[in-house]
Amino acid sequence: MLITQITTWEGTPAAIEAVVVGSREAAPIHEGLGAKNPRLMRAVSGGDVHRVEYMIDFDSFEAHGKFSDAIVEGEWWTGMMQAVAAAYPDLRNCGTRLMYNAI
Repeated sequence: MLITQITTWEGTPAAIEAVVVGSREAAPIHEGLGAKNPRLMRAVSGGDVHRVEYMIDFDSFEAHGKFSDAIVEGEWWTGMMQAVAAAYPDLRNCGTRLMYNAI
C-alpha cells in the first residue's frame, strides 16, 4: 500500500525559496532513512503561490513508522526545527498529513 506524507509550508517568497533549498538538502537524508520519491510541489495555476507541499512516499505504514522514529532521533531534525523557529513568522508549517492510495 502506497503511503504519502505531505507537509504544507506557507510563507513569504523568500521563505518559500528557503524551503526549496532546504528540501533539496533534505531529500537525500530522507531517502537514506527509507523515504521514496521526495518532491516539493508548487502551484502552477489554481493554487496558492505562498504555499508549497513537500511529499515523500513509503511502501507501508510500518515503513513510515520506522522513518518517523529515525528522523526525530537524528541531528537533522533538531537543526530543521531550529531553522523553522528562526524563520517564523515569515515561514509557517501548516501541518503534516498521511494519505494512502485507495485504488
